[in-house]
Amino acid sequence: MQPLAMTWREDFLRYLSREQNRSEATVQAYGADLQAYLMYARERVGEEYVPSVADVDLVRGWMLQLLEKGHKATGVNRRLSTLKSFYRYLLRMNHIEFNPIAALRGPKKEKPLPTYVPAQEMRRILDEPPADENDFEQVRDKLILEMLYETGIRRMELVTLRDDDVYLAEQQLRVLGKGNKERIIPFGNRLTRMIAHWREIRSKKVANPQFFFVSLKSSPMKVEEVYQVVHKALESIPNLSRRGPHTLRHTFATDMLNEGADLVAIKELLGHESISTTVQYTHTTFRQLQAMYNAHPRAQKTRAMEVRIQSIHFSATAQLEEFITKKVSKLDQYADDIQAAEVVLKVLKPETANNKEASIRLLVKGHDFFAEKVEDSFEAAVDATVEALRRQIRRRKEGREKDVRHS
Repeated sequence: MQPLAMTWREDFLRYLSREQNRSEATVQAYGADLQAYLMYARERVGEEYVPSVADVDLVRGWMLQLLEKGHKATGVNRRLSTLKSFYRYLLRMNHIEFNPIAALRGPKKEKPLPTYVPAQEMRRILDEPPADENDFEQVRDKLILEMLYETGIRRMELVTLRDDDVYLAEQQLRVLGKGNKERIIPFGNRLTRMIAHWREIRSKKVANPQFFFVSLKSSPMKVEEVYQVVHKALESIPNLSRRGPHTLRHTFATDMLNEGADLVAIKELLGHESISTTVQYTHTTFRQLQAMYNAHPRAQKTRAMEVRIQSIHFSATAQLEEFITKKVSKLDQYADDIQAAEVVLKVLKPETANNKEASIRLLVKGHDFFAEKVEDSFEAAVDATVEALRRQIRRRKEGREKDVRHS
């Protein structure tokens, strides 16, 4: 006789196909996810596993296993979405009394740092003159690269730039950005000479253009055309995850920071609504400095952060302690001055649902961090506590950056 869990899985897949009209590919993907989860559950609890309202820790364990096997947060979240749909179906069919994972959150996606073109490569690309200094498209395309890099404007802002918004004498651009917000961007002598030369070449082919960058047919350039210009120029640079116009915008901001420009000034030049958007570039510059410093023989860390775990009135399993150690140790990447972490686990009231308390104190020279959370499992409590500590560390870092800006 087929196990009940497998019967429910097949019923759920038929429901997706017949009642929800999901595509065959979607149904197959859901089926594969559920098959993997049910196999994991059988190994953990025994052959006669049946989904129930007590499965939240089981699902968390599966997610943790996936992450440890190298699955990305995006893939783990997709599988969690499959399970949430499955448990909603079980609730609808009265197989369970409530959905135990309705509020369960998946791992946070890591935001990739902005793609940055090394200064030496950027100089090589920009200093290489067009093959024909009088060719309309070659002069235009070289100017596109120079303007994107020197001013940091967006691709859409570049293609919508009007000719009368480029002030040669004042060396300024008037740009209409997101939300129709206008800003003024200065530029230097090199770009001034290139603009004057472009206007001279352009005037021989196009009469009285409305837009600054145009085709030979006098129409404004398309965003796709600008992308192709930049992509072609950056093709020779290895290890770039992206090769579009936004990469030059990122490079502009990063190089400005590396040369000592004020973060608030860069925010205004880029047209960012919030300083938090601009702060991402400080991570890029920090990574550069860190990479250079790590080459020093004394730069390598001599030990991992010590994690001390204390259980009050119960004995934590080896698996739980391993989970906690891995979770807490990840805080080391947000602050390099953490000396140790003290974790205390406590069961508050056995008869209540949310009765697992986790408190963590991070021992830092001159400043300790502390957080405490109560959840329905120790894994969830540790998750929430680690997240609270991460926010505390982030606020300290932002405070230090603010002090530096105002000093």
